Amino acid sequence: MMPEPDSLAQHVVTCSADSARNLDGDITVDHGFLPRAVASPPLTGQHAAWEQVAARLPELAFAKHAQAVIADLPPLAAGPEDLPDDQVKRAATVLGLLAHSYWRFGVARMYVSRNRDIPDQLPPAIKQPWQEVCRRLGRDSAGLTLEDWVFNNVTFSRPGLVGPAGEYRVEDAVIENLRPSVPVYGNQAEQVFTSAFFEINAAATPMVRELCRLEQVMREGGPGAHEEVCRILLVAAECARRATKSFRRVSPRSDSTTFCDPVDWAKTLVTWTVPPPGYPTGPSGSATPLVHLFDALIGRTQYDSTLGVFAQELRGSQLPQKHRFFFDLVRDLDLRGYVAGLSKAAPARYAAVVEAFNEAVSAFAGDSGFLGVHKGKVVNYLGVGTIVGRNQSTAHDQTFIADATWTEMAGKLQHARDERTGLAI
Repeated sequence: MMPEPDSLAQHVVTCSADSARNLDGDITVDHGFLPRAVASPPLTGQHAAWEQVAARLPELAFAKHAQAVIADLPPLAAGPEDLPDDQVKRAATVLGLLAHSYWRFGVARMYVSRNRDIPDQLPPAIKQPWQEVCRRLGRDSAGLTLEDWVFNNVTFSRPGLVGPAGEYRVEDAVIENLRPSVPVYGNQAEQVFTSAFFEINAAATPMVRELCRLEQVMREGGPGAHEEVCRILLVAAECARRATKSFRRVSPRSDSTTFCDPVDWAKTLVTWTVPPPGYPTGPSGSATPLVHLFDALIGRTQYDSTLGVFAQELRGSQLPQKHRFFFDLVRDLDLRGYVAGLSKAAPARYAAVVEAFNEAVSAFAGDSGFLGVHKGKVVNYLGVGTIVGRNQSTAHDQTFIADATWTEMAGKLQHARDERTGLAI
């Protein structure tokens, strides 16, 4: 567990310390909310048995004997005396992948009629150590998070882009250079979709440094403070635009180098991410750090929409404690209140600050912003997915073609966007 932070800068210093490296999540100036190193080494000793089965997942995906192979793992303890601290994150990834594969693998289990029909049992050889490693990471219960599935499960396709200790440059973190370290299906849809999460959040990296600076400027004030706030807001807007550009690269066009086949995506990967009832909601785009960062920055307080309620649920089960603390501190700055106060005091003098704030809101939630593009992308992929038989989402929504529920989802996404765009000053 981490101590409650007093400031953004101090929190980043604490998170960047070597002592925090093995705790859930990461925050550093150089890598933002991404891990400071990739390509975690495989588990060693007796726990290598987990790795051996995980390496077989693509061949087991449609096999009738998948559950038998996974259930045949030896019972292994995962306490501090059994599993070193520096292997806990890797263990959470491997065990989470094995758990979801046990639930979802095999053709007969791919399209059950309802979420409640998904078998919720797990072999003790998976369930018990998974619970233990999640507790060691500070989580309330066992569940696969975006950290496990993507951030701690990414490596580079070209070895020259990764140093001997897993170090890498954020600017190299693009879809074409990335792949899952432990693939589940091994198809291109998985490679593109998971790598896109990494690239999208790479765009937010400058925000860690800039928000620490924002906190300092708002605290100290001075005659030039509003100009510095304006500059930081424009950096935030540019980060959102870069993330939007990255998201657009998840393409349904077969001639694209970042082609993500919507049929393959629906029939494999995103159905696989849905756990049975009784477990925390699985990985979702609504849990990505960039979204919660911008919600905190622009001062979102309304979570009345269906997806707003869902985002709050994900905050507790998907976001690492490090990230939750950081976003709380950003929200506590009350940047929107600060900018609105300047506008009331001297509208003409501070017009540039207001314009910069509204630009950040638009770049994040506007029609051409990150959430606007997200809406179009989700609706199109969800529509294809429903047609080919995917009947559930990470939010445990039931979707059936007779109801054309992808259009209903468009309305939900718009409602959630309205809770942000209404914050423009």
